[in-house]
Amino acid sequence: MASPQQRLAELKGRIASQLGQLLPVPAEDRDRPVHVTIDKEGRTIDSLTGEVLQIPSRTPTLKANLRVQKKDVIKQELPKTKQNKEVVIEHPGLDASALHFDARIGTHPAVRNRRQLVFNKKGKYEEIANRQRAKAKLEKLQQEISQIAKKTGIAVENKVTIIQPKKFFSELDVPDVEWWDYVILQQNNYSSITPDASIPSMLTGITQLIEHPIQLKAPSEPNKPVLLPIHLTRHEQRKLRRQNRAEVLKEQQEKIRLGLMPPPEPKVKVSSMMRVLCSDAVQDPTKVEQYVRNQMAQRIRTHEETNAARKLSAEQRREKKTKRTTEDTTNGVHASVYRVRLLDDPAKRFKIETNCKQLHMTGCVVLCKDINIIVVEGGPKQQKKFRRLMLHRIKWSSSSKSHMDDDGSEEQNKEKNKCVLLWQGTVKERSFGEIKFKSCPTENFAREHFRRHGVEHYWDIGHNDSVLDASTD
Repeated sequence: MASPQQRLAELKGRIASQLGQLLPVPAEDRDRPVHVTIDKEGRTIDSLTGEVLQIPSRTPTLKANLRVQKKDVIKQELPKTKQNKEVVIEHPGLDASALHFDARIGTHPAVRNRRQLVFNKKGKYEEIANRQRAKAKLEKLQQEISQIAKKTGIAVENKVTIIQPKKFFSELDVPDVEWWDYVILQQNNYSSITPDASIPSMLTGITQLIEHPIQLKAPSEPNKPVLLPIHLTRHEQRKLRRQNRAEVLKEQQEKIRLGLMPPPEPKVKVSSMMRVLCSDAVQDPTKVEQYVRNQMAQRIRTHEETNAARKLSAEQRREKKTKRTTEDTTNGVHASVYRVRLLDDPAKRFKIETNCKQLHMTGCVVLCKDINIIVVEGGPKQQKKFRRLMLHRIKWSSSSKSHMDDDGSEEQNKEKNKCVLLWQGTVKERSFGEIKFKSCPTENFAREHFRRHGVEHYWDIGHNDSVLDASTD
């Protein structure tokens, strides 16, 4: 058996080995200099070997320290660059600009061209001034002539003569060259066209290219496609009504089954009283009859109350009627111009004004001697109804009894009275407000009234038609 001293030694050795595994003892670094001193020159050396030691300097990490270090480096390098520049300049025969010269780049000398004096000819500006004075004098003279023509009404009548041809051609006259051929041939006759001539070389402006013009969108065309409403047939309407009523009845039955609403009382009439209320009707017929009549009266009362609640008010009916008559004119307004020879009958004036207001149309009526122009603006349906009023419903040859005249000439004029539709079309926007009657003593006043609204051509159309109508009579 081992002695206690041997056991103690083994135990200590075991503990030491375990501690050595847990905490290993670092090996001594023999390469590290142990004896470090500073010599006379301020260098760090090893006292045993005498070698100069390079101790790594600590690099800064803060931004401020880095900026300071960068400034120090720049200050140290700046004197060196100055010395190098001075050395380069000091060498004789060496041009500093030659270091940065590139023969590939073309250089132009900075030379300023001298401008020569150019003298104007004598009388140049006098001629320009005389030309401007003559032009101003001519414009002033033209304005005076146009004003005089407007006052006398010559300018309007001249427009009537424009539509008449200056020269009358008979059907037997044959021109030397047709105008559509002249555009291509550029000749006054067909003499150059022979069977042996090459016609393609003579044609100008004709190529093998095909020109496709750009299709522009019409201003009256709506931005969104118009969807037509779907109209159901009579059979489809009845089928849809049956389905809706069946769904409502089914929903009521579900509520009654769940106890959400009480079951309705049996519908009883006097004719079905004995069949529905068998025993009660036999026991007390008077009471049962009174009960049945009260139930019938209640059903009638409920029906009338439902109809009254569903009935539209006066304001709602007015809005509904207005909505049916008004039309959307954002994409274009339909306008019509009528001419009536005599419009002194107040009954006819009332019809025109009332129908125009009921149809929610705008326009004006200008009264001037034998030229009465009626302009109305609105939608296509409104124009259709108003056109029927003006051309068919109103009897222009007849007059009211209060305005009957015994004079034969007046009766003859009334027989010749008629309404003519001069023009109808679409315009971009409305030119007038609510319809009003405007009495003008002269034609110039009437044309000025239309000119203020920007549609003086309406008056020109009516005046030209009246002149042509008077010439035919």
